[in-house]
Amino acid sequence: MLEIMDEIVIPDSIRCELEGKGGIAGISGLLPDDLKIEAIVSVARALSDPMRLRVLFALSLQPMCVCLLVAMTGYAYSKMSYHLSVLKESGLVCSRQEGNYLIYYTTDLGKKLVEWIETF
Repeated sequence: MLEIMDEIVIPDSIRCELEGKGGIAGISGLLPDDLKIEAIVSVARALSDPMRLRVLFALSLQPMCVCLLVAMTGYAYSKMSYHLSVLKESGLVCSRQEGNYLIYYTTDLGKKLVEWIETF
């Protein structure tokens, strides 16, 4: 790896800092593993849709069944179910059965993300 660094022209301040961290190999070793990257991509994908963001914010305020989310958004049940499944697969929301209803609510990760997003 040092051969590559010797071929690349970079400022001395960056070169010294990079060498202090073990060079390119050292930085590469500090990166998240593939599973963590996939989890981050899943969350980013879930947050990339405005409707899913609205649903996540709504669920952070109040657990709800699909019928309430449909009434609130005007979306069709099938579309809302899709959005909820994406949020659920990304680990941002969970559901629990209450009689004939599935009640959706935010996970700890979902709550933390809403709090973080609200800082913008």
